[in-house]
Amino acid sequence: MNTPGQWRASNPAELGKALASARQARGLTQQELANRMYIHRSYLARMEAGLSTEQVTRTLSVLRELGFELLVVERRDG
Repeated sequence: MNTPGQWRASNPAELGKALASARQARGLTQQELANRMYIHRSYLARMEAGLSTEQVTRTLSVLRELGFELLVVERRDG
């Protein structure tokens, strides 16, 4: 279960939802965040849609810019 300011992201779709939620919590549009990160808005839109499989480093940079970190939770079934 996700809590305010904290998300579990075990796949691209969940990570995309976390990115969109974090961006919206900061009151930023996709264009504003894209400009701050020097990336195209369409790239950010793809990330938020869970379609991007690009470098994890860039994703972490976006989260860091928003003041969040990726929370990794140990799976109980593994």
